[in-house]
Amino acid sequence: MHLKEAELITQAQSGDPAAFEQLYELFHEPIFSYIFYRVGHQQLAEDLTGDTFVRMVTKIHLYKPGGKPFLAWLYTVAGNLVRDHIRREKRLSWVPIDERDILCQDSLITMIGKKLKQEQLISALQKLTDDQRQVIVLRFIEGYTSMEVANKLGKTVTGIKALQRRAINSLRNQLEKEGAFA
Repeated sequence: MHLKEAELITQAQSGDPAAFEQLYELFHEPIFSYIFYRVGHQQLAEDLTGDTFVRMVTKIHLYKPGGKPFLAWLYTVAGNLVRDHIRREKRLSWVPIDERDILCQDSLITMIGKKLKQEQLISALQKLTDDQRQVIVLRFIEGYTSMEVANKLGKTVTGIKALQRRAINSLRNQLEKEGAFA
């Protein structure tokens, strides 16, 4: 954990609103991406990201510095909120096609193809374990190195590489089942 991050957490645990704001700025983007690739809908991802940071404010006193990295703690909070939402909804979420982007029939067909592939990816990601999904999102969507992912999640680089290998194999199997490679 960086010294600045540790200081911000301590200040936030003391109730400093500026520290909460800075923590939000530091972690908003990775939390949003993590949630988006689990739910597949921007507005829902924004709502659940906001809920994650509200939960951060109300539960930050439970975070123990020196334990799991703060970002990993936030991923746990976000993952719990996503799981709660999915349990409540029990339905597929569709990625809407924005009519303003449709200029002609060819672009409609292209756009539908892209949306279907995105839906297949999101569907396949949802079938992975939480740890596998985190590694895939952090490594290939967020672009972090194995070392950075290991540091963020409080795991070893070897463990991350093994988890990544299992995640890629599972993702490939899911996508093949859904016909994404046809």
